[in-house]
Amino acid sequence: MNVGEITRIRDQFQGGQWPHFLERIEIAGLRGWLGQIVQFKFPVVAIVGENGAGKSTVLKVAAAAYEKVAEGGYFPSDFFLDTHWDTLKDVELGYQIKIGDLTPSFKIRKPTKRWSFPEKRYKRGVFWFDVARTLPLDATAGYARVARLAAGEISTEALSDDFRDHLSYILGRQYQNARFAAPDVNAKRPVGLLQREFGEISQFHQGAGEDTSLDLMRALQEVPNNSLIIIDEVEASLHPRAQRRLINFLINLSRLRRIQVIVSTHSPYVLEELPPEARVLLLPTADGPNVVYGASPEFALTKLDEMVHPEAFVYVEDRSAEVWVREIIARHPEGQTLMSRIRISPVGPANVVAMMGKLAAAGKLPQPGLGVLDGDQAAADGCARLPGEDAPERVVFLELRDRNWGNLHDRFGIGAGDLHTYLEDAVLSPDFHRWPSLVGDRILKSATSVWETMATEWCRECLADDDRDMVVDAVKTILPAGI
Repeated sequence: MNVGEITRIRDQFQGGQWPHFLERIEIAGLRGWLGQIVQFKFPVVAIVGENGAGKSTVLKVAAAAYEKVAEGGYFPSDFFLDTHWDTLKDVELGYQIKIGDLTPSFKIRKPTKRWSFPEKRYKRGVFWFDVARTLPLDATAGYARVARLAAGEISTEALSDDFRDHLSYILGRQYQNARFAAPDVNAKRPVGLLQREFGEISQFHQGAGEDTSLDLMRALQEVPNNSLIIIDEVEASLHPRAQRRLINFLINLSRLRRIQVIVSTHSPYVLEELPPEARVLLLPTADGPNVVYGASPEFALTKLDEMVHPEAFVYVEDRSAEVWVREIIARHPEGQTLMSRIRISPVGPANVVAMMGKLAAAGKLPQPGLGVLDGDQAAADGCARLPGEDAPERVVFLELRDRNWGNLHDRFGIGAGDLHTYLEDAVLSPDFHRWPSLVGDRILKSATSVWETMATEWCRECLADDDRDMVVDAVKTILPAGI
């Protein structure tokens, strides 16, 4: 993640510098949606979820928010069609948008056969890129004839130097030129060409990533300021490094042109380049999708209904909490049996843990579950709390320090004098999340290894039976048959 760029765009966004912004949508009567709300809390947002969770529905509803303008736009009927097999009625789409200092709300409805719109609609350029963009050129309507019959060019249009450089960076190879040629057999079917060190190659022979990215760059080059860009499966045809670079390019473009970008994805590489507020997880339940904000990339892309099930899930904030919970349970006489029946899953910030605990307590998840919050968080339905009243790193480090660091010198195989110096230096840092890595840098071990060793030693030295049993008893209550 480009932290500097994320900070810049976040500061500008929170300062109100996007004059047009789709803030939220509400969907009822479409594909299992029963009035759920999806909020967009960052200029570039990724919608993630398993197949059929509702990602494409969100993108299409968002695309229909504004009145069509010359630069681009869509009606709901462009996406949601009545067919011989599908009759849509009692559909209600709600919107809240920002226009300057105003935040109007309105609804688009389809009570029976026709869509009805509010008297006043708001204009904005909307640009939709669906998965059809990944089709090979010769499989696209009209291009097979171009491939067979073209004998020359009527005209050519070059990609700007700036966007060609962005394309080169995203794909990791240098292009001397990028242009679109209008063939003599059909000027309305331009063909993209890229020039590399060995010569020029057309989209008929480019790699899938080159073909898709070249078309996308051409379209984005022309997008006006303040527009809404929507991209389905943004990672399609791109390798991991290119996915990361494309998302960072979109963030930069959004900031420079005050553009709003909404994408769908199945890629952890995309999610890792975005801050928590830019990740929206759609979690299917019997009552329609549940919308979870800020989920970790790992959790957002982990299915909860795999063929081999744990009997219950324990949701925690991050890997540090996962290790600590595991070590706490392991100290219980029944710990080994318990661990074989559950899966501890890091899901993201405390709000996500609380949401998952609440959904599990209400029986809205495929399997039983329990949220385990850090000790510095308030109590929440469906959640237990970790020992102490602080973040895991602070509790473990500072309580071990009160016990002269226990037997850590034996566990690490380092003299107590040197090790204690490294540990004392680490806790001077205001960023407690870095304490394990600061120690690891000194003793040549990974931060994960340091944390696992310290969590184990804390459980041996500091863990009270009452605190251990409180966590274990909470886990037992969610197991279907008990212990």
